[in-house]
Amino acid sequence: MEALPDHQQSQRIRVVHLADHSGRLQVLFPESNMLDIAAVSRITKRRLEPVAHFHPSGDALIKPNSVMTIIESSILENDQAFLIRTKAGGQYREITGSQLKELFSGPLNRFESISIHTSAINKPTENHENDEEQILQALGKFQSIRLKQRLEETLEIPPLPASSHRIIKLSSDKSAGTDELCEVIALDPSLSAQVVSWASSPYYGAPGSIESVEDAIIRVLGFEMVMNLALGLSMGNAFKTPEEGPRHYEDFWLDSVSNAVLMESLVKAMPIKDRPKLGHAYLAGLLHNFGFLAINAILPPHFSILSRYQEANAHLAAEFTEMHILHFSKEQLASWLLRYWSLPDNIWMAIRYSKKPHYYGEHAVLAKLLYVTYQLRHEADIEPEVLNEIGLTLEEVENCEKEVFKKSAELHKMASLINKINA
Repeated sequence: MEALPDHQQSQRIRVVHLADHSGRLQVLFPESNMLDIAAVSRITKRRLEPVAHFHPSGDALIKPNSVMTIIESSILENDQAFLIRTKAGGQYREITGSQLKELFSGPLNRFESISIHTSAINKPTENHENDEEQILQALGKFQSIRLKQRLEETLEIPPLPASSHRIIKLSSDKSAGTDELCEVIALDPSLSAQVVSWASSPYYGAPGSIESVEDAIIRVLGFEMVMNLALGLSMGNAFKTPEEGPRHYEDFWLDSVSNAVLMESLVKAMPIKDRPKLGHAYLAGLLHNFGFLAINAILPPHFSILSRYQEANAHLAAEFTEMHILHFSKEQLASWLLRYWSLPDNIWMAIRYSKKPHYYGEHAVLAKLLYVTYQLRHEADIEPEVLNEIGLTLEEVENCEKEVFKKSAELHKMASLINKINA
């Protein structure tokens, strides 16, 4: 096999290790595909799960003929060339389909259809106005009961916490001030503790101790920020964080907190005339992955399956596995739910279109900020025109991320405080 430059990306073969009580199985498939765990289970008659919790670059290749291996059969078509590496972190080398067939010619190996090209996976509907219909159709595919025509009548939706209702109502009252907000938050002792703990975090570096929600508003965070923070926290409390989620995704709140403060940093770096409301940006960042909680709460069996697919296909955007398993994305479900709960339009719209860099509708700036934070945190390229539209350079957004990363220890403490209160 001829060594190729490590930067070459075309036609890579991905290696994933699966296992059950009987032992380990190795699968090989093109990186442009999604591994179909259900197909592997049908072929092997085994209930297999990924060994690695989350491995974007794939597992290391186990020596051929030393462990049972299933290779995607389409690799043999036209004897095309692929890139493979024989050890983690090693160089990719070129290998043809016929060479691969010869390499894996022993009795432990077989070539089967075990993956799906991403182009064959349906996409979410482009317009949010069609989300309800798409979600209803999806639910009809795996529910035997006759579905009702409205989504809120079909899903068992957890009730919105009373504190969230009160804050949403208060946010529409233009005459409301600190006293009214303190009164609303005080009705929920857990929420009060969370807001005070947040403001007390070393991240904000407030002098002295923060004794009350009023202190948090006046001395540290400000009225708008506390209102949106309290709303995000109270809504997060409505759903328990999943126990059967992707094993790499151990802390929902750390991810949420990190995204919220990165959103805050980006908004502060933007030209003043282009900035969305800071509190709304913070809330959108905090709730950006709310669909993750919603799927777990509303469709727990499917969520567990989805989690294993995401572990095995860590090289793909989550949308591919969501569309394959659920037939709708978590952004679709989250935005529908937040809209149903009467959150401000710009919040649920931003979440709905956060993975769509070419969205130019209403509230596009907030959606593009969420897109930028996602790309930054996943070390992915950011489309230059998106940066132009939010008025920031690549250097500026990367500097924002670096500043937030410097305070990662403080963010961990903020997240652990929330987890402790919710326990």
